[in-house]
Amino acid sequence: MAAHDRPVVFGPADRGKPATHVLRLRDGRRLAYTELGDPDGVPVVHQHGMPGSRLEHVAEPELYRLMGVRVITPDRPGYGLSDPQPRRRLLDWPSDVAELANSLGIPRFGITGLSGGGIYALACAAAIPQRVTEVVVTGCPGPMQRAGALAGMRFMTRAGVWLGSRAPWLLDAGAAVLSGLVRRYPRFFVDHFNDGIPPADRRWLSMPSVNSGAADTIREALRPGAWGYVQDIRVLARPWDFALEDIRVPVQLWHGDEDRVIPLHHGRYLASVIPGATLRICPGEAHMVMWNHLAEILMAAAGMPPHPARTRELPSISPVTAGSFDSAADVRPDGHSAHPENEVN
Repeated sequence: MAAHDRPVVFGPADRGKPATHVLRLRDGRRLAYTELGDPDGVPVVHQHGMPGSRLEHVAEPELYRLMGVRVITPDRPGYGLSDPQPRRRLLDWPSDVAELANSLGIPRFGITGLSGGGIYALACAAAIPQRVTEVVVTGCPGPMQRAGALAGMRFMTRAGVWLGSRAPWLLDAGAAVLSGLVRRYPRFFVDHFNDGIPPADRRWLSMPSVNSGAADTIREALRPGAWGYVQDIRVLARPWDFALEDIRVPVQLWHGDEDRVIPLHHGRYLASVIPGATLRICPGEAHMVMWNHLAEILMAAAGMPPHPARTRELPSISPVTAGSFDSAADVRPDGHSAHPENEVN
């Protein structure tokens, strides 16, 4: 049986961050997670990015509560306060998510995934479809074995995938050296590792609240070292353990057409192979789509019907903006817009 350890509560210097809870899994590993929003709201399990941690949240806690959602964000193994899981595979994660949901008395839940966390969201859709109601991912990569998968990617992303698949020992060594520096100077790395990003992302990262939040998330992700990140890159670089064609859970894929971290062709490919998936292309946006459309994304993951008026009525809570429902184009799996007048070529 899984059991909860005493919750970890951050001290006064960390006010404003959600309390951390720790679950002892059946195999003895610790799984750390946070909760935001309404405790009685619609449950949504968020899959953080690569690297990332349970501290990853886009808006202030009040927005989640007002939306009536309960967002649960666990640290994947080797990140933050979650114990490592040697030789983990992509399909090892859904059982951890199911065990966490069981411990919280949650039979079914929606899932969101940011960037590389999207592949874990898709793994849950494939492995535990009876538990997952909706999946919404932003800037999600596709399989890296696909011809042309690395085309258009910025150098850092491309190099990580190449090392993860062909020289993992070198990836281990480089990440070990960098992790200590990143933990000590996270804001420096947030600023300088994002040189050359599109203006749409630079606008967000220039905001002190977003920049500080990204630094906190990365610092916490690498608290135990770089092993969680190294494992994530290895998992991303290798063939996945399931067929995308077998997914039967409703999936929305949100992607900025200026994304250079994970270029749009990844979203187009995923939409072409996942049955019934919807691709929403966001013109003029890059990798930080979730920051622009958080309310809509949470509503979709929670199974709430789209309602532009409700989104506009939400308060403007820094750093998030409500976005608008006509700022993204719905695209069918065949690549054509459900609304031809809004189709993006």
